Amino acid sequence: MKRISGVFPLIFILLLAFGCAHRYTEEEYKAVTDELNSCKQKGEAFQKEKARLDSDISEMRKKLEQASSTVTTGFSDKQDLLDKNIECLEENKALLKQISRFKVIIQERKDAQWRLDKAQETLMAFLETERVNDQLYIIKSEGTVKIVIPQRVLFPTTTSAWLMPKGIPLIKKIAKGLNQLKPLNVEIAGHTDNSSLPRSVMKTYPTHWDLANARAVSVLLALEEFGINKDKLSAASYGDTRPIADSTTDDGRAMNRRVEIVITP
Repeated sequence: MKRISGVFPLIFILLLAFGCAHRYTEEEYKAVTDELNSCKQKGEAFQKEKARLDSDISEMRKKLEQASSTVTTGFSDKQDLLDKNIECLEENKALLKQISRFKVIIQERKDAQWRLDKAQETLMAFLETERVNDQLYIIKSEGTVKIVIPQRVLFPTTTSAWLMPKGIPLIKKIAKGLNQLKPLNVEIAGHTDNSSLPRSVMKTYPTHWDLANARAVSVLLALEEFGINKDKLSAASYGDTRPIADSTTDDGRAMNRRVEIVITP
């Protein structure tokens, strides 16, 4: 038994030695070499494919960055366009407001011109007799209608300022016409010529301003007495500063001595 048990280890060692000493044949070596070359080729192909994919990825990243930049620029351009549109809208609103204001102003001017034309037409018809007899003149100017009354019709002398009795009916009739018009404002303007004032007159009216003012106030008080609301009345003195005719002639000086009733319809 002991001999048999000793043989088995010996046989095992011999088998192991013969197995480890196995040599590959040429065909087996060629097959392994071919397999190795094939693996290398596949590895190189994989490396090339990886390089191509890396290049594609890099290119795609560049395109993505460009697209992102384009989108950002597009958003920026759209925002700029939106801002410009908002600015244009604001400018259009301001322009529309201006147009609206201009329309109101134009309409107001048309209304004022209509009232002015109507006032002149009414007064010329109402005071036709007095105009024909050269007692007064009606003149339309910018924004106003003037009733020009020479001094000789209202005041007895060239240096007086109290109304003659024959001048009072004229002022009364003018007041009646003004009440029909219902004007916004009535200014009575006194005027003189440039002749020197006598010493006797200068005691009452030291200057042409005083004389012209006294004439304006006389007419104003008469208009108020005949029903014109005093809130609409005002008096002004222009002395000899606004002649309407040649001051070197008697006729011219007679035209310059006047009272103007300036009506704002």
